Amino acid sequence: MTTPSASPREPTAPSSRVCVFGEALLDGMPTGPVPGGAPLNVAAHAAAFGLEPLLLTRLGVDDAGTALRACLSAAGVPAEGVQEDARRPTGRAVVSQREGAPRPEIPAGAAFDAIDGAVAARAARAWKPSVVAFGTLAQREPASRAALREVLSATKAVCLVDLNLRAPWYDGYVVRKALAAADVVKVSDEELAEIRRLLSLSVHDREALAVCVVRRFHLKALYVTRGAKGAFVAAWTEGEVVSFGEASVSVPREVVVDTVGAGDAFTATVLLGLARGWSAAKSLRRGVDFAGAVTRIRGAVPADRDFYAPFLREWGSLAA
Repeated sequence: MTTPSASPREPTAPSSRVCVFGEALLDGMPTGPVPGGAPLNVAAHAAAFGLEPLLLTRLGVDDAGTALRACLSAAGVPAEGVQEDARRPTGRAVVSQREGAPRPEIPAGAAFDAIDGAVAARAARAWKPSVVAFGTLAQREPASRAALREVLSATKAVCLVDLNLRAPWYDGYVVRKALAAADVVKVSDEELAEIRRLLSLSVHDREALAVCVVRRFHLKALYVTRGAKGAFVAAWTEGEVVSFGEASVSVPREVVVDTVGAGDAFTATVLLGLARGWSAAKSLRRGVDFAGAVTRIRGAVPADRDFYAPFLREWGSLAA
């Protein structure tokens, strides 16, 4: 255990209203295009969990944009945060399998690269969220990067960052800025190692590296997902100590259908935990359980809301 040099800021009062900033796009899967983008997936899960998520994104005036608007409506995500762009196309991703993992390629110049900061900030300010979640892909162009800054300036909400690094669309500057703005961060094992490289950190042990990142950026918690090995969290405890909790995956490998969206499912559970005031350990365990369940279905977001019922029964009310 290590004593950090400063305490992270305290969260605002728990509230069902949250904002998710970033890309909404169509994933080009082998079976055909499906709605995707980590922010869209997280917002859809959040709505099914009973939160009120406002997705701050931008879509083109095209068939893909129409499909995504219909998807968001069906998921119960309000349209107030969705901007229209008459010049840029709706974002698209071509997903291929590399080394057993899905790898999206997302062309530049998409509508989500040009989110209007003033419009997004007004929407966020009116929504009064308790949590704002974002990643790095929608920061690859200056316009949306500036828009995110305006959104964060417009609210005092807790900031949840899922780095979601997608080469070549990030660099050390974007990662540092994201971590500096964050209160809570979720990364994969590979992304934690990339943070070490980008920040030129000399620590190689996984747990010690997580502690180092928590201390450097005064985070409330850093969740690290490890695929089939589960996840762990480095978190503040009793206001002064960084401690660890670990959770393993209970889903047998033989029943895994695909892993697309498992990380987004974990992030959505952490988002729910922040909105409901859960401890980091509780969010960790529940995040691993829900992400594991999502690997047993095809796609990132279940089409049937009944999928969420057992989790909501187990997790209980707002104060649980």
